Order: sequence, then C-alpha cells, then structure tokens
Amino acid sequence: MSKIEENLEQLNKEGLIELVKLLSGRVKTLERRVEQLLDRPKSEKKVKKTPENSSVPPSRAEKGNIEEKAKAKRGPKLGHVGKSRERVEADEIIDCHLEFCGECGHNLEEAKHWLVGRHQVIDIAPIKPFVREARRYRVICPCCKKQQTANYVEGFEKGRKFGANLESLCLYLHYAHPLSYKRVRDILQEMCALSISNGAVQNLVSRSQAKIEQASQVIHEQVKRATVVGSDETGARVKGINYWQWVFQTPNWVYNVIKPSRSSDNIREVMDNAQVEVWVSDVLSSQMCHPARQYQICLAHQVRDLQYEIDNQDCQWAKDMQELFYQSMKLKQNREAYDLHQFQEKVENFECELDKLLDIYPTHADSERLRHRFVKHRKALLLFLHREDVPPTNNASEQALRNSVIYRKVTGGFRSDWGAELYADIISILETARRQGLEIFSTLVAILRGQAVFDNPLCLGV
Repeated sequence: MSKIEENLEQLNKEGLIELVKLLSGRVKTLERRVEQLLDRPKSEKKVKKTPENSSVPPSRAEKGNIEEKAKAKRGPKLGHVGKSRERVEADEIIDCHLEFCGECGHNLEEAKHWLVGRHQVIDIAPIKPFVREARRYRVICPCCKKQQTANYVEGFEKGRKFGANLESLCLYLHYAHPLSYKRVRDILQEMCALSISNGAVQNLVSRSQAKIEQASQVIHEQVKRATVVGSDETGARVKGINYWQWVFQTPNWVYNVIKPSRSSDNIREVMDNAQVEVWVSDVLSSQMCHPARQYQICLAHQVRDLQYEIDNQDCQWAKDMQELFYQSMKLKQNREAYDLHQFQEKVENFECELDKLLDIYPTHADSERLRHRFVKHRKALLLFLHREDVPPTNNASEQALRNSVIYRKVTGGFRSDWGAELYADIISILETARRQGLEIFSTLVAILRGQAVFDNPLCLGV
C-alpha cells in the first residue's frame, strides 16, 4: 500500500469530504484553464513583467523619452504670494557711489548720497587646510626634583596626521555621496589645496572603524527593543563573491549587516532573543522565520503581482483583490477621518470581503498561485488595520536600502571583509540620522570625537 493510500485510510468522513471539495475546486480551475488555452491564439504572447506589475527592480525597466516641458514663468503663480531668500547679516559690505555725473562730468564725491537699494550675493570663502600644532613640555618639580612630561591633548594621538573634521569629510564623501578614494583625494587637492594619497584616505576611513562600530551597536540595541520591525535584503559584492545586505528598521532606527547568505540564520543572529511583536517583510521563506508573534506581508508586492495577472489575463478576481488592498491601505491612510466605531465597522467589512474573495477559485494558474499564497498568509494581509503602529507595506525597508544599491552600482562592491562591515555600520548611522532629522556631517564629526549621538532620550522612540 502506498503512502498516499495510507494517509487516505486515516482520514475520517469529514476529512474526506473536505478533501473532495478541495480537489473538486482544483479540477474546475484546471478545466477552465484548459479551455482558455485551447481558445487562445498561438500567436498570443504573455505580457512582459515590469516594475509596475511584478517585483522586477526599477533599474531593469525600459525608460521612455520625456517630453520637453515649456519653461515655467518666473515669479509667483497667480494668486500666490511671492517668496525670495531672506537677507542675512553681511560679512562684507560694498558701498556703490557715483564719482562723476554721467551728464556733465561734475565730481560727485562730496555730494550727498542716499541708500536706494541693496542686493546680497552668497559665496564661499576660499577653502584651505587649518593646521593645529600641539607642543608638549617637560618640567622639573622644584619640590621633589622629579622630571615630569605633559601628554598631548585628545586628537593628537601618536600616528595621527588628520583631524576629526577631515576624517568626517572623507567618510561623508565616500559613503553618503558614493565617491571613490581617488575622487575624494581629487576634491581635497583641488578644492582644499590639501595633498593626500589614496592610501591616506583609506587609512582615514579604516581608523574610524572602532567608533563607527560603537555607534552602530547603539542602533542595533534599539532595533532589538522595537515592537514592530521591518526587514528586507539586497545583493552585495565582497571580494568578488555574492553577499547579501540585510536591513532591519523602525521609523527611527536602521541597522544593516552584510552576510554571505540569504538564510534565516542572519535574522536569528541579528535579533538574538528580541521579543518582537510584529514583523513586516515580503514573503521570502527566510523572512518567514522571524522571531515575532505576528507578521504583516508587504501589500505593495502583492498589488504588483496582481497587476501582472490583470495585464496578462484580464483576471476579474485579481482586479477585485487588488481593489480591496488599495481601499484598505487608503482606509489606513485616512484613519483620523473616522471615529473608532466607524473605523472598526469598515475593518470588519474588509475582512469579510477578503474571506469571500479567498473562497473563489480563479481561472488562471498564476492567479491560483496568488490565492494559495493569500490563504496561507491570511492573518498577515490586513493586520495593519488592527494596529496603528504597523504599516501595510515594506517600503520603508526598501527605501533604507536605496542608497546602498546606488553605492554598489557606483563602486562595484568591497575588496575586503572589514570594508563591508564598516560600510554596513556607516550606512546604519547615515540612515538613522536621516530618519531622526540629524545633519549627517555633524553626526559623523560628533561620533569621531567620541560623543554619544544616539543616546539622546528624545530619540529612543521606535
């Protein structure tokens, strides 16, 4: 007796009835699919997958020509109050007087002049290196006759040639505006008249690793304390090998790691024993091994997958499901427009409509696959309507990885493990600073000077 027959022998009457219903629905779906394939012209082709109807990245989309727009008229729009840059206190004032009359040539130097207008131009003073020299002295105590030598102040450690501001500028240019070491060197030499080698720039970056890692660990701890965490991953290249960059984020904190694999072990390693309530991600199998009690799958991905079925098969079931997702996200966006009773009533209506759609068997194979996914993750579809702190999409995680994708395309990857680790820590700091409204350059300067930037109690919200 085969294993399938043994399993059937163990089913009771109710189990057999449920199995027959399931198989019957599947058979009807396959029959309708066969009929459509028989009626479908051979020359008909499937719709091409694009970023609008699938998870294809935007970089692979075909870009159309942009129509040239008419130049906008200067000044405020009709009915709008004009606005211009406000005057500030001037660092230099240039008085413009007339020396001679333009009509008769009379000398006007002694004539009375009065102010009729002012115009300010903002410029940048010439940038040049600022050299600080520390001198230490030795003295003999007149009391005990012992010889004493002073220590250098902080920032003049042995082997250090460049200050915290210059180090921060190199980090800022190399990571926040992905420029190669050579281009950073060229900027310093041409704009700041500072001669520096590629190796020196690299040493500046590597020397900051300890303080950068310390600040990144503060972010890591805050992410582990969060109740709702979003996660995503993207490819990375380390020493010519394909790695994966993982991001774990909340509204105020972003933590990145770069690992050799895409497995769920990375989630367990980063989150450790964290007690997360809700996990927000796509439906990647490794993301489903999260530590949270509940999870919300990204509806933006589902809407795009449904759009492909609409474009390819004109599937009514996909249209209805997509419209339900759109309306539910709109309800979340306009939450403040309803009182508690009205909102809960609308949520219950969405839940009922979703159950009705999931009871329908679509007529197309891809739609059936999507239905199977939605049935499997039923509780994770509309969780965001039951919790104010849960978003309906994982867009925040994708946005946190956007600059890393640009960096990867510009630089091509990392030549060493320490370079990848340092980048993950720095991009965590940069993205966290952006979300907390902090100035990136000032944040880097403070960290390299040993200041606890992210220990501010006002920034501890997750």
